[in-house]
Amino acid sequence: MNIDQVGITQPISSLNNFPSCPGYPKKTKRHSSFHKKLENDINEDGAAIISRIDLNGWRILRFHKRVGHGKQCYRRVQNAVFDWDFDAREGKKSMGVISAMRKKYGQLPDLDVRLNGEEEGFTNPRRGLLATFTEICLPKPLKSLFVVNPVLVPYEMKDAKSIPKCLFSSTAYATLTGHLLAGEERVTVVWRKGINDEVHIEIVSFSQAAPSIWGKIIWPLIGRMQKQFFLSELDHLDKVAKAKKS
Repeated sequence: MNIDQVGITQPISSLNNFPSCPGYPKKTKRHSSFHKKLENDINEDGAAIISRIDLNGWRILRFHKRVGHGKQCYRRVQNAVFDWDFDAREGKKSMGVISAMRKKYGQLPDLDVRLNGEEEGFTNPRRGLLATFTEICLPKPLKSLFVVNPVLVPYEMKDAKSIPKCLFSSTAYATLTGHLLAGEERVTVVWRKGINDEVHIEIVSFSQAAPSIWGKIIWPLIGRMQKQFFLSELDHLDKVAKAKKS
């Protein structure tokens, strides 16, 4: 993704259960069901809720789950969200996010609060450069291959209050040149302290094929892999939320 396109997931004020973002469709009859879900999709049983919409060339995926209650749970998840790093397994495959070294890419612009001016809660990102990875298992005796893609953290919002009676924190990563996809992923943790004390996690992804031959080839095949990746990330954060205080 080009640097000047970063910010499609930037958290903005919302009267719904989660912060909105600039990339969401406008409220039209065609997209009324999408906005209705934004307002009403709080899960009662703690199971993950998944939704998808295709809009103007973007594939928009949303995953969210109730993971616990109270301030301590919120803080544990907040730290894990800002740290990003996780390593999960889906069957025989490993996938996750790792921190990368900044010097490999040289000096990069500071994007955290320039996306939309001085917004409430924005801080300098704890992480800068990251890499997403997914293992591809090959038949024995061949060894597995790892697809590694570079991403950049453009912003971090901490303890924002723009959702009524709630406190939330969000951060995102945007793809860089060389990634097989173009887009941005946002992770948000919401503490509904003034409603029912519940803690919820939301993952929002905007993606499309990268402007390369390989990007266009892999795009039709990558939907299931994306879903597995985000569900693994959600499961990782759920485990953090439910971990006993050390």
